[in-house]
Amino acid sequence: MIPSIQTLGHILYSPSQYVIPVFQRNYRWETPQWQKLWDSLIEIQSPDKRGNHFMGFLVFVPGVAQPGQHTTFHLIDGQQRLTTSSILLVAVRNVARQIGQADLADEIHQYYLVHPLKKGEQHYRLLPKERDHDSYLSLVTGSGQPTGRIADAIAYFEERLSLLTADSPERLRQIFQTLCQRLEFMCATLEAENAYNIFKSLNSTGVPLGPSDLIRNFVFMHVPPDDQDEFDRELWGPLEDKFAREDGTLDEEQFSKFFRDFLMSSGRYVAPKNTFQNFESRYEATSFSPQELARGLTTAVRDYTIISGREPDQNIAVTKALAGLNVLESSTTYPLLLALFGKRKSEVINSDQMAQAIEMLRGFILRRFVCGESSRGYGQMFVRALGNDEGDPIETIKTYLLDRGWPDDHKFETEFVKFPLYQRGYTREVLETLERARGHKEPADLNAAQVEHVLPQTLNDSWVETLGSDAELIHADWLHCPGNLTLSAYNQELWNHPFSTKRKRYEQSNIVLTRELSNYGSWTDTEIRDRGQLLAKEASKIWIGPKEEVVRPESDAGDDEEAPGRRELRLRFWNGLNDFMVAEHPDLPNFEARPNWTIRLPSGIRYVGIELRFSLRHWHAGIDIWFWRDTSFAIWERIRTSPNSYNELINTEWGFEQVEGRSRARMFVNYPATDLRNESSWPEVYKWIGEKLSLVYEKIAPILRTEVNSIEVPPTDGATDRN
Repeated sequence: MIPSIQTLGHILYSPSQYVIPVFQRNYRWETPQWQKLWDSLIEIQSPDKRGNHFMGFLVFVPGVAQPGQHTTFHLIDGQQRLTTSSILLVAVRNVARQIGQADLADEIHQYYLVHPLKKGEQHYRLLPKERDHDSYLSLVTGSGQPTGRIADAIAYFEERLSLLTADSPERLRQIFQTLCQRLEFMCATLEAENAYNIFKSLNSTGVPLGPSDLIRNFVFMHVPPDDQDEFDRELWGPLEDKFAREDGTLDEEQFSKFFRDFLMSSGRYVAPKNTFQNFESRYEATSFSPQELARGLTTAVRDYTIISGREPDQNIAVTKALAGLNVLESSTTYPLLLALFGKRKSEVINSDQMAQAIEMLRGFILRRFVCGESSRGYGQMFVRALGNDEGDPIETIKTYLLDRGWPDDHKFETEFVKFPLYQRGYTREVLETLERARGHKEPADLNAAQVEHVLPQTLNDSWVETLGSDAELIHADWLHCPGNLTLSAYNQELWNHPFSTKRKRYEQSNIVLTRELSNYGSWTDTEIRDRGQLLAKEASKIWIGPKEEVVRPESDAGDDEEAPGRRELRLRFWNGLNDFMVAEHPDLPNFEARPNWTIRLPSGIRYVGIELRFSLRHWHAGIDIWFWRDTSFAIWERIRTSPNSYNELINTEWGFEQVEGRSRARMFVNYPATDLRNESSWPEVYKWIGEKLSLVYEKIAPILRTEVNSIEVPPTDGATDRN
């Protein structure tokens, strides 16, 4: 690879053709990039500017030479830059024609945009393939209408040029000369290189490559060049069409999200930044068929389209359940749902079971929302839901959700009555769902309806008189709760009128949820509470969950740490902690929840281990750093003798304990627990462990690693290295 600096004029004014390969992404530049290029063109024309403007790299791979045809170069890096430069030249040509500079227009067209003596696709100096092909060629030929970002780009530059030349037509040739003579590219032609590997590593300026871009290129580079056009047209193009915006451009963000969800449907979490790396490692290690992969992805996209609610499922119950789930912004469930769709195809579950699983997820999310439980960690939580599946996916998911705190009917209904729904969100979703659940054959049109507060948001004298001396308190407590909310298209008419006036309007409503309000003779906190309780009962049947509190049986085995009740409780604690750590401290090591009272974490330090502790028998939760073998035991002795600096590092005093008669010891910190069996206390424990463990890994582990590495390791005695 021998790089050389060339101007735009040198590149285009040549007997060559530059082809944008089919595996390249679509044209992506937008206003910020166009503005930057335009500003640079204007700036370098200033009298005090002598240098040229550097546009970045263009990397080419030569095509197969054929007699009588151009030398063809495939553009591996720099597509956006060269395409934009060519669009700007088209804009200069078009404006030149408009203001009567025919010679300039012909010069640009004949020498920089086309090869006049060539026919067909050989006619064009720059040739995008497939996606941007027709739109770009319509610009050059002047026939047809460009679309998408290419259409926006030509409109942008023509507007700028028209404004610039309105009073000074001579400026147009200056712009042309600046474009051709003062825009420089670092050009490199690759010989015997893997074009995909080069493409993957290059993107020096412009819009960064996203996961979907890299995955597309990865797949196409496993397709023979002569088959790439057909592969894109028959298989990959229809796949991308499922993620097209209204203007026809690809929604790269959603396409990338699909790939990530597709990967996670296997049950393993993938961080967004690692989407491409995971995809590449999964398929690079196998002799995969791009065609079979594309067909598999097409099937998954078809399921994905149904899951996201853009198309109905073959089963009405599944479609209905998904509609209820999707109003809760539940995209974190998509990997799990993709896995369930796969299980339905393989007949492990049927459609009724699929609908049941979706309803469970729907109930889990809404109930936890109402009960004030955090949704952080859902991204990993749902991915792992089938991790322990032993043949009954529905029962596996049910147990999994119960272990992660699925509120029972009593808790949910109690919280629902007093929940400030209007302030917290999902207000319309909940009210509309309650209305539709009434199952009327001619349901009211809810599109024009708004959320109506029966007890109005602004108190007036009439309402103060109705509510009595505690009017302000009642208003503050009950205003935004479900019992005081309904739907109506007549909010302006209802306003803050007395209930007796509103009641007449409610009686005429086509919305049953609202018409039912006319059955009440008055409206105070008593009626709001009563109606809230009725709605809570209805809600618990819609957003399903356990009927009764799930109490893990306590053993009569006294202080037995391995008693069944304690094992279940510990498992729930560790699952909850892992979910918390993923959401709040993703840089710390993950761990697999087990019903043990300690969990070992990787330390990365010889003869030093880090453990988390949750002991119900001793009422302890804490962090232990273990030292074993003479190598590290000496370090423990030193710290125990002078612990102040280590105490300051985590703002907590370390305790020290040696295993009697052995060169093994630990330093530990304890959370001051009172009742670890009370799950409501766990969030504070999680927070404490997260803070202290972060400090251990950030500040203490590096010191210990340095100290251990500075000690000469004695010959092994055959003992197992626990790290």
